[in-house]
Amino acid sequence: MKELWKTEDAQQTDRSNRPVLWKQVGVSAFLALTMLLSSCQSGGKDTVPPVFTGLHDISIYVGDGIAYRQNIVCRDNVDGEIDFTVDSSRVDRFTPGEYPVTYIAEDSSGNRTEEQIRVTVTEQPVSLEALYELVDPILIQRGLYIDDKSAVCEDLYFYIKSIMTYAGDSDKSDWTSEAYRGLTDGQGDCFTYYAVARAFFERLGYPYLTVQRSPGVLPSTHYWFLINIGTESEPAWYHWDCCPHEMEYPLNSCLITDEELLAYNDRVPGYYVFDMDQYPRTP
Repeated sequence: MKELWKTEDAQQTDRSNRPVLWKQVGVSAFLALTMLLSSCQSGGKDTVPPVFTGLHDISIYVGDGIAYRQNIVCRDNVDGEIDFTVDSSRVDRFTPGEYPVTYIAEDSSGNRTEEQIRVTVTEQPVSLEALYELVDPILIQRGLYIDDKSAVCEDLYFYIKSIMTYAGDSDKSDWTSEAYRGLTDGQGDCFTYYAVARAFFERLGYPYLTVQRSPGVLPSTHYWFLINIGTESEPAWYHWDCCPHEMEYPLNSCLITDEELLAYNDRVPGYYVFDMDQYPRTP
């Protein structure tokens, strides 16, 4: 006769009656027991570092305060919720840029955790209303609320050149803020010149298209306009670019044709390369 404990039925009975540990003691207790067993296996020493929750990158405008600790918690498997330090010494809240911030925690067993986030500081966006407060007095003073679009474009072309100095830097994320900066600081790169001019064209209600140099042609990009000085039914589109050119390769780029614009590429290769199929032709 077979011994009962060796039979298949006995084995199945044994499996069905076998206690399931996590069901008996509960999930929380089971996890605690697991950590205890892990501790025993490591000789009784706690080797588990604390864990941060809620960490995230932060974006602010220049001058804003930063709540580094808001909704951030650090917990340890033995000590529970523990305190932590924040190293924000490299953050300059008054200068646009990206800055690292380090969160540091250490439990009672000496296990240390360091996590890093990024703080991005940007200029406060400028509303069109605030921008027009700078633009309107200039338009009035120069008498540019007139119907002759060609004359207005020429006046703005030389006026913007007279008040601006070229500097190879701009914030291309927001044209209104860059236009405001250009009108107040008086310097910037081609995008700044473009943004300042766009503020005037927007206020005057002139139809325009933004043109950008094709990517990969030169190391940097370039922005300029196609301006319609005609009517909607009889358009007359011309290129308009008030950004200064290199002194050895001058160009009066106020209301010029496709042919005149592209001829400049013979002097400075690639300067005005763009996807012509995406834009209307000039006269």
